[in-house]
Amino acid sequence: LTVADTGTGIPENQLDRIFRPFFTTKTRGTGLGLAVCQKIMQAQGGSIVVSSEVGRGTEVTLSFPY
Repeated sequence: LTVADTGTGIPENQLDRIFRPFFTTKTRGTGLGLAVCQKIMQAQGGSIVVSSEVGRGTEVTLSFPY
């Protein structure tokens, strides 16, 4: 499953950290969302991959085992 947008993108220095628990760029929020998603995918034998280009957008791919 791939979801993509054409938003502002994620800077490379942040892309390295988006799956770290408590990492956030927001003033509100816990920074746990992507960390939890990654743990769930890994526990089920799947994966989550994010690619992004500043000024072009972001693509998130979830790969589920079958």
